[in-house]
Parts: sequence; structure tokens; C-alpha cells
Amino acid sequence: MSKKILIVEDSKSVANTLSLMIKEELAYETIIGTSFKECAKLILEHKGDFDVALLDLGLPDSYDGEIVDFVTKFNIPIIILTGSTLVEDEIKYRNKNIVDYVVKDGLYSFKYAISVINRVICNENMGVLIVDDSKSFLSSTKSLIERYRLTVFTATNGKDALDILLENENIKIILTDYYMPVMDGLELVRTVRKQYNKDELSIIVTSAVHGENTASKFLKYGANDFLYKGFTQEELFVRLSANLEILELFEQLKNRANKDFLTKLFNRRYLFNEGTKLLNKAIENKENFSVALIDIDKFKNINDTYGHDVGDIAIKEVANILRRTFYENQVISRIGGEEFCILFLNQNEDEIKDKLEEIRVLFEKQSIKLKDGIELRFTISIGCSFSISSSLDIMLQEADKFLYCAKDSGRNRIRYRQ
Repeated sequence: MSKKILIVEDSKSVANTLSLMIKEELAYETIIGTSFKECAKLILEHKGDFDVALLDLGLPDSYDGEIVDFVTKFNIPIIILTGSTLVEDEIKYRNKNIVDYVVKDGLYSFKYAISVINRVICNENMGVLIVDDSKSFLSSTKSLIERYRLTVFTATNGKDALDILLENENIKIILTDYYMPVMDGLELVRTVRKQYNKDELSIIVTSAVHGENTASKFLKYGANDFLYKGFTQEELFVRLSANLEILELFEQLKNRANKDFLTKLFNRRYLFNEGTKLLNKAIENKENFSVALIDIDKFKNINDTYGHDVGDIAIKEVANILRRTFYENQVISRIGGEEFCILFLNQNEDEIKDKLEEIRVLFEKQSIKLKDGIELRFTISIGCSFSISSSLDIMLQEADKFLYCAKDSGRNRIRYRQ
């Protein structure tokens, strides 16, 4: 579902510029109002269903921030649009839904507004763990961070923090104090870095200790950033945003290295790296491990008849159906051309057979509508190896042998043995 942004601004040029930039850079829907009265009407019409609201403080029918108080009732994150930093000083702490402010002084300020919108929306699936033995600090900092739509977890010592981290994979940042009972911040940083790299999890240290070597000591042990207590809302938001953006950049780089450009499935390199780990885990734990190879039947005919663009459509359709059919604990990859691979860890043989038959039938029945009323139909053949081996390569060779049997016996078939 497309994200929806509310813009309330009495300057048409400002509102239209922001709307255009949001659509072009983020591809989100925008709804524009020019007054408090229009804002109220739009929010009620849309039942408060807005992901972010950009609100001008200089509206003719809202002199004292009334529009902010109204929008707050619908729990919509608010970005203030203002012409003066003096106005910002009066409103920035008055309301828990105000995530930031933008001084309208040119194109750069609009670009900043776009970055804040994107950050707030991206934060919805990310968690922050605050670790501090001060309950008042935990409460106030939790309240600040929740303004940015981050999920917040709290712990009063490093040991409890490790337990929470283990149970919640969406935690991307740890905000930790130095001195705490049971396990202090330094020991927590050292322990976390044994399990998580800097490109997987960021650690920001918050401390009231102003010793000469405090910050450098933490950074040396693996912290990403350091904040002295007494920080402002803006400083906290900037540090959180910067660390999250760096993690996202790392993720993008990993995806480029590990994912197929056309289908966005994992590529051959990832399959061998991750598959070898999963196979070794299965051998160690005496679990089932299976490999299936899937190939589009008569793919050359598709390219020769309709062209390579339609061939790409067929490949993407296979990826889409595999993505919808299988689960997170199964590694799905495109390993070259029209060939795909699925790895099954600790799954029952009969369940795998049923699922593979299900997708074979799906392809047998499906059709893709092309231009000029043409319908593209194609089937797939599947080979699957259930015999666990000492290497992934051997299992792939066996699955490939069964795939050849499926092709040789008429295509649109599944083979598990000769």
C-alpha cells in the first residue's frame, strides 16, 4: 500500500514543490490543504490515515499552533514548516508527535524535509534498545525516540540487554550507558561485537562521564558513536538517523553483491556461501537438508518467438511465484539464465514434494497477458535431491541429474530419482 503524506501550506508554490519532490523521490501519495479548516476536513475524510503530516505554522486560521494540537489527536508524525527558527524554539518540545522542523529557506530545506519523511517511514520496522540503570532517563529517551516511529526496548543492565537483543531481530541500534550494575556498558559493547559486526548493528554510547579517554575507549571496543548526556532532541535524531542510514547503505551493498539484478532473488554466490553454512548446520544437528532445481521449459523458444524482453518477464514471473509460495526458512535463488534453486532446511520430504507439485501445477495453469492480446504460457521442470551429502555442490549435481530426467521424460514434471 502506498504511503500517504499530508501537506498543509498556504503557499501554493511551496506546497506544489514539496508534493512534486515527494512523488518523484519517494513515490508517495500527497494530499494538499491550504488552511486549518481544509486540514481538518482532509483528515476526517481520510480517517486520519496519513503516514506523515507537514504543517505550516503560518496559516491564516491557525495562529498559535492549533493545527498541531488537532493533528496530534490522530497520532500522525508531524514535521513543522516554518519561516523562522524563533517560532521553532516555541513549539519543538510542546508536542510528542513533532519529529522535526524545516525552515522554508530554499530547495535544500525541502530536500531535508524529504529525508525526514523517508526516515520516519523507514523506521517503522526498526528497533532501538536503550540500556541504562536510570529509570527517568529510560522513560524520557524512550519518549523522544518513539516520536520517530522506532520500536523501543529498554533494559537496566547489559545482561538483560543481551537477552532482549537475542529475542528481537529488528533491533538495529543499541543506546547504552557506561556505568550499570551486573554488566556495564563497556562489557556490553565487547560482548555484542563478538556476535554482531558494525554493518549489522550500531552502538551509540550515552554517558555523563567526561573523562579524556571515555569516548575513545568505547570506540576502540566497537561502539559506532558517542553522546554525552544532556543531548537535545535534534542531536539525538541526527545521530540515530546517521547510524540507521549507514546500516541501510551496508545492506544495499550486500544486496548488490548477493542478489540477482533482474529478480531480486539471491544469486549463485549467496547460494553457495549461505547454503554451505546451512548444510554444515544440518549435518551437525542431524537435520534434513534438501535441494531443488527449477528450470523453465523450452525457454529458448520463448526468447526466439517473443524476444528477450518477454523472456525476462517469464523469469520474473517464476521469481514472483516462488517468493509467494515459499517461506523465510527456505533460500530461493536464481543461479543462472532460466534456472532457480531452493534450499530446504529441516523440512519433511513429503511436505517438500507437495509444495513442489503445487508450484508445478501453478505454472501449468497460469498465463501472462502480453501486448496485442497475446498470452504467454509455459511450464517448469523440477529436480530434487533429498540425500544429504558432504558438499552442496554434490547435492546440486544430483538435483541437476534429476532435473535432466524430468526434461528427458517430457518436461512439466518433477523427478526425485531416476
